[in-house]
Amino acid sequence: MESFRKRFRHNLTIHLLPYIGYAVVKVLALTMRFEEKGSGAIAEMDREGKPFIAAFWHGHLLMMMVSPYRRRSKTIISRHRDGEMISRAARLFGVGSVRGSTTEGGAQALKNAIRAIRAGYKMVVTPDGPRGPRHVVQPGVIELARVTGVPIIPVVFSSTRKKVFPSWDRFIFPLPFSKGVYFYGEPFFVERRIDREGVEAKRRELEEVMRQMTRQVENYCETGRWEDQSARVGS
Repeated sequence: MESFRKRFRHNLTIHLLPYIGYAVVKVLALTMRFEEKGSGAIAEMDREGKPFIAAFWHGHLLMMMVSPYRRRSKTIISRHRDGEMISRAARLFGVGSVRGSTTEGGAQALKNAIRAIRAGYKMVVTPDGPRGPRHVVQPGVIELARVTGVPIIPVVFSSTRKKVFPSWDRFIFPLPFSKGVYFYGEPFFVERRIDREGVEAKRRELEEVMRQMTRQVENYCETGRWEDQSARVGS
């Protein structure tokens, strides 16, 4: 009987919570104003239907679900229990999923992500997910860009009023009626013929760019002043 109750609660959670999360995010987004900063390359590539890899921190995940560039995209979602709920919620927002992570099923997830990009999908990834360390880029996103030849578009998000949870990723929950800011970086290319040291150099470069972008957008949301730090990305 106890095992039946546990299965029932688990199934109820898996099926119900994604719809609750979807409703909360959609209603929250309706109360907010949004602003876009940075490169217009992402909009141009989206209009032309060109695939790219959008990379954002795990803690910025929530409002990426309502990004205007999420259509015809897939995301890599881990195979742990919470991953199934996230996958179902992402599907409600029109985002497909590739299961796996840097810690479990990574090789198969990379293969499926490569297939999706070659089929014309955008791939959205959290390079510091699913379990951190926070704001540390893992090499998988660099390898994905290297093999496919498509650029990485760094994306960061913040809002003028928000709740930051004390989780490992410092998860951001914007408050109603705040202003949300998406900041898009320039396309970040990875040469196909680079060695292991080159992959590590690109990983560090992308990490520094995204950290710098994060500081910039957070400062803007706190002060209202946009300070152009000229964050360059790889060519």
